[in-house]
Amino acid sequence: MDEQAFNREVGARVRAAREEAELTQSALARLAGLTRGSITNIESGTQSTSLFRLAKIAAAVRVQSAELIPDLAQAPTASDLPAHMADAVAAVTQAAQQVMEANHGKG
Repeated sequence: MDEQAFNREVGARVRAAREEAELTQSALARLAGLTRGSITNIESGTQSTSLFRLAKIAAAVRVQSAELIPDLAQAPTASDLPAHMADAVAAVTQAAQQVMEANHGKG
């Protein structure tokens, strides 16, 4: 998976989560502190987003941040990502896994 494919997959996940939350792009933009244009671009995969902004989007649509990030462990070409992005994705994925494990133990 190259960076463009990664951004398209993130965008598709953001769009699906937004639609599931029954929010318009404008409403999501307001809740996440972004412009509607940024949401449009993120959803289309033409604009990458920082982890901070992705976390704000996730909070606005009421999902875990990790749900918006493709699983690179299953992507055979994950090494195509720049090292800083791969490291950031791995850190977020690991943190999400720890949260899920902690929450599962409470159930």
